[in-house]
Amino acid sequence: MRRARYPVISGWLAILLTPLVLPVALVAQLLPIKKTIDRTPEEVVGFIEDFLNGAGGQWDWDEFESIPITDLELEGIRELATTPGVELAGVLVEARRIMEERSAGQLRP
Repeated sequence: MRRARYPVISGWLAILLTPLVLPVALVAQLLPIKKTIDRTPEEVVGFIEDFLNGAGGQWDWDEFESIPITDLELEGIRELATTPGVELAGVLVEARRIMEERSAGQLRP
């Protein structure tokens, strides 16, 4: 399942655009722009499941690994999932627990 939310530029086009994009990227680092992404527990579970099953798109895991999540509990899951040597199946269980807890919380009046 492909999850990338933006087009991926690669090859010669990426090399040619680098001199234009680099100064913009440097300026963007100085601006007060949000540097995290809002993700749901379902999205986090989906990224981990896709990675374990080999079903994700070419850049999905890189996107998951590289962009911090605004929700601190889900950010902890992301950090744990991207730690070398960690058993992803166990991280997936924890991510599913969070997803189920939040789903159950929404159903209550």
